[in-house]
Amino acid sequence: MGIEELKAKYEAAGQGHVFKFVDEGKVVGNDLAVFLKELEDLDLDYVARSYASAVADAAGAGQADLEPPEGFATMAGTASSDIASWEQVGLEAIGRGEVAACVLAGGQGTRLGYDGPKGCYDIGLPSRKPLFQLMVERIRRLVVLAKEAGGAAARVPFLVMTSPINHEETQAFFAKHDNFGQPAEDVWFFMQGTMPCLTPEGKIILESASKLATAPDGNGGIYPALHSSGCLAKMQATGVKYLHCFSVDNALCRPACPRFAGYCMSRNADCGNKCVWKSSPEEKVGVVAKRGGKYSVVEYSELDEERKNQRDSAGSLVFGAGNICNHFYTVAFIADVVVPKMHMMFHLANKKIPCAGEDGSTVKPDSNNGIKLEAFIFDVFPMSSRMAILETAREEEFAPVKNAPGSATDSPDSARAMVNALARRWVTESGGEVTGDAVLEISPLLSYSGEGLKEKVSGTAVDAAKPTELA
Repeated sequence: MGIEELKAKYEAAGQGHVFKFVDEGKVVGNDLAVFLKELEDLDLDYVARSYASAVADAAGAGQADLEPPEGFATMAGTASSDIASWEQVGLEAIGRGEVAACVLAGGQGTRLGYDGPKGCYDIGLPSRKPLFQLMVERIRRLVVLAKEAGGAAARVPFLVMTSPINHEETQAFFAKHDNFGQPAEDVWFFMQGTMPCLTPEGKIILESASKLATAPDGNGGIYPALHSSGCLAKMQATGVKYLHCFSVDNALCRPACPRFAGYCMSRNADCGNKCVWKSSPEEKVGVVAKRGGKYSVVEYSELDEERKNQRDSAGSLVFGAGNICNHFYTVAFIADVVVPKMHMMFHLANKKIPCAGEDGSTVKPDSNNGIKLEAFIFDVFPMSSRMAILETAREEEFAPVKNAPGSATDSPDSARAMVNALARRWVTESGGEVTGDAVLEISPLLSYSGEGLKEKVSGTAVDAAKPTELA
């Protein structure tokens, strides 16, 4: 597209001011070519619709009544035969190659004091396996289980959503480790997108004379990224019908969890959410609730003190279904329902945004001067017509790794302790006995969720410091 045609397009959209420094002759040569390419690639209509929707969302925020979730299942309150049935349904789908797993891995380990993608972080297990490896090896174990159950076409594509700040480093890490044994054709990288920063009136902000001010579009950016990267079409073309998405910073996450997937399939759900019950009213996690009759996630800061502390007749928190970023979707739901409505997911976030000064150089403001458009992955819940909620056990599936080593909660230390406790429980339940105080680790390649251990540990003592048969 020529420069005059591009200028006309931006002027028609009310964004012609982005050419200010071009018109003044301050952007030339390669800088001009790069800037024009950035402008040509931007979907102005999508930005305008997203901004309008976010403004409307802000105007109506908090008006709908909140209700606790209803009709969801709990692992603790479900018969073992039903759980086994869910697992069978999930494994059969995996055996047909219909389930994919997607990790949200666009973040850096800044809070951990780690300079690199969070998925590359080693929480200090005896094996020194990083978070990415734990997840991949659990997937590989699932494929084995599905094949043993008769699924000749078993496979689980592993999708890795990166961000512009860690895409290349993440790809290089997987390449260095030969994808941790996962077939290369079943590791799909795609990058989270960005959105331009805007003035409160919706005008695009320039970061400098030849660059737009942009920001990541939030973890809800997974949906436009799946679409624009071709991964959504690839899933459809290769027969993948279900997608399990989860955060990278959970050391006990069960990717492509057959129980969860099978539960959602048995409910004919188009969308599902796995949660854990809040440990106390003060735990700062969002909760699953209904807003205006539609399922949603209500942030901790949105709940008033009365709702935070409200309990039912059994003494359980009414708003206690803690969100852990662990979601199920049918691919059809994403393609047919979410993608056409992606622009309706965004929220306004007032920020200090570095911007171009009078001479085109970047200046840092002292106060909020603009907005970022952000979307959360759970913003699609209200779009679901058949939502399924499953409460699982925190000690089995949720060991977050967010805070620096030495922190009392949600740290590598607390996650490592949870991995150790679960491994010890699996051994005990399989008829073995654990000796020693060392951290016990069971390889995901040996057991996904405690299965397959009896023949190795029943009637034996397992030295935690030397678990040669289990590591």
